[in-house]
Amino acid sequence: MSCSRINPLTATPEEALQLSDEDKRLRFKKTRLSHPMIADTLAEMTTLATPGSGKNILLLTGPTGVGKSTLVRVLEEREMGAHQEEMEADPSFIPLVSIVAPASGERGFSWRMFYTEMGRALQEPLLGMKRETLRVNDPRPTTLYSARTSVSAMRLAVEGSMAQRRVRMVVIDEAVPILRQARGNDLENHMDALKTLADKGATLILVGSYDLHQLTQMSGQLARRMGVIHFRRYKSDVEDERKEFCKSVRQLQKYLAIKGLPDLGERGELLQEACVGCVGILKTVLTTALECALKNGGKWSEDCLNRALPSQDQMLTILRETLHGERLLETSALGTSSLKSLAEASKAVYAELKALG
Repeated sequence: MSCSRINPLTATPEEALQLSDEDKRLRFKKTRLSHPMIADTLAEMTTLATPGSGKNILLLTGPTGVGKSTLVRVLEEREMGAHQEEMEADPSFIPLVSIVAPASGERGFSWRMFYTEMGRALQEPLLGMKRETLRVNDPRPTTLYSARTSVSAMRLAVEGSMAQRRVRMVVIDEAVPILRQARGNDLENHMDALKTLADKGATLILVGSYDLHQLTQMSGQLARRMGVIHFRRYKSDVEDERKEFCKSVRQLQKYLAIKGLPDLGERGELLQEACVGCVGILKTVLTTALECALKNGGKWSEDCLNRALPSQDQMLTILRETLHGERLLETSALGTSSLKSLAEASKAVYAELKALG
């Protein structure tokens, strides 16, 4: 069979060995693994993002390499698919808007870049040429076109476009730069700006590392309307999770078009430790191993895997960061509380205040 006639995305493992190197890369890159941890997290996020859930700001957090960005893409595909007929009937309808928080390289977070990205996602034309103005005898702000624009005008244009598009969810991936570049009262101002998006009827979903945890302690008002979703890794000290990770190794291996590839599932527990239990890191390791094998004429060698693994320093940095983040979320993530634990925590606070007089 000719290589040109083989679809890399549907090829059998035997057919995949006949593919070009570029198609072998594509085959593995496009592989999206469905596993229990991502399925459970997606189900929880979909439920809480439903209008009327009582939570209009969600934090999706977890260790680096766990697969948060992949989950966002799956959520986007599901939402678009679920509303396909409505979108066809009304081309202006956009159920979900997803952007990556822009990193400008400047000292402060660039809201101009943020609203520009939002405008692109909303298909809002000429966003950078709008200005805020007032109509005569009408105090409501509107937007007109101008050669120069202000951030406030861009914000109004984005909010107006969200209303017109009837946006249900706004997903901001890699959201931590919004927080890290905030100084003094800037963090509260940043959250006020973000809350206005949620106030337009859309659920705001911030995606990022454990640093997002600090938002849960900013104010009671914010805590009341916020939900924290923990996208967990597979822990090596839990037997069922060890088995699931090994299963993920074998599932991903099916899409590695490498000659002489051994059963990597037999080393699943070792790979779990090396990847800190994160399937995203595992896929990165196997992607690098594939590239090494292609440079070796498409043949497997142990050196391919060894070169692909993170260094000891890298692994330990990720592990320490993950363990610290997991401790932070022990009492913050949804599902970690009970009536009894909340009552006990409340009594402890009252006792603390009483002791202070």
